[in-house]
Amino acid sequence: MTRADCIRELLAEYGNQRARNELELDERIAEAGAKDPEILRLREENTHLAFDTMKRIMATGDPEACRAMAEDMKRRGQFNNAEIRRRLRQLGLPEDYLELRYRCGICKDTGYVGDAPSRFCECFERALRVRQYEDGSMAGTDEQCFANFDLGRFPEEGGQRAQMKNLRRFCEEYADAFPNTVLPNLILCGGTGVGKTFLLNCIYERVVSRGQSAIRVTAFRMFEAMRRQHFSDGSSELDFDQLLSVPLLLIDDLGSEPMMRNITVEYLFTLLNERIAARRHTVIATNLSEEDLRRVYGERVSSRLLDRSRCAVMKLEGKDLRRL
Repeated sequence: MTRADCIRELLAEYGNQRARNELELDERIAEAGAKDPEILRLREENTHLAFDTMKRIMATGDPEACRAMAEDMKRRGQFNNAEIRRRLRQLGLPEDYLELRYRCGICKDTGYVGDAPSRFCECFERALRVRQYEDGSMAGTDEQCFANFDLGRFPEEGGQRAQMKNLRRFCEEYADAFPNTVLPNLILCGGTGVGKTFLLNCIYERVVSRGQSAIRVTAFRMFEAMRRQHFSDGSSELDFDQLLSVPLLLIDDLGSEPMMRNITVEYLFTLLNERIAARRHTVIATNLSEEDLRRVYGERVSSRLLDRSRCAVMKLEGKDLRRL
């Protein structure tokens, strides 16, 4: 995906976020109005007050009269707003309950800041950097999310459906609790086509939809970031630093990356060690068993991958869904 494609996608997502902000405000207004109808009346009065005052100002050519009408509108509006805030407090609600809420208060979820020519907000630039880590092999989160999780695809034979029901619940609770999970790290291991990547994508979608920061990469893209870090001359931004610092890192298909001497194992150890020390969360999907992880990466890496005091290891068993 090109940078231009990522920008178009993100701008559409920011537009959707603004629509959600408006919908949530409408719901809060309805809730407060149901408890105290006078709040709705005062808000409606403010609306008519502004409209009627503008009509009166446009109908008169007396500057003094226009200033007086504007001052009167301001005074009455301030009085009504103070009364609305008082009534909200009486309901046990915050004074700003009927104001729009934004994920980013700087750009107000537009993605832009500054006067013309405007520029991308830092929140947008950060999301853009994260988006550019992903490659075309990763499914869209509109397809692979908890809302689209169909247990009917999993055969009942051998308990595979019951297993996935439990795993879905566990992963959804992990995503909803983030960053306050019981254990920070999670490994999904099992054979091909049993649902590991789908669960990883579901966690990613739920976490980012809640406004949290996460990076989702394939193991190959992770390796590319390691390789660039190893050979970098310091003249460009280092992708590996983002993998170290992002609050939630999700790595798909660990074990499929190239094994390059002095890079793969060494940098994976650094990545895991730094993230553990900083108490950051990591989710991994892999076809490798615990024994395979120890054999491929050695004791130093596997001891951090499989530390039960920090990591939940979930084993997926069953038939390859792609062959059913």
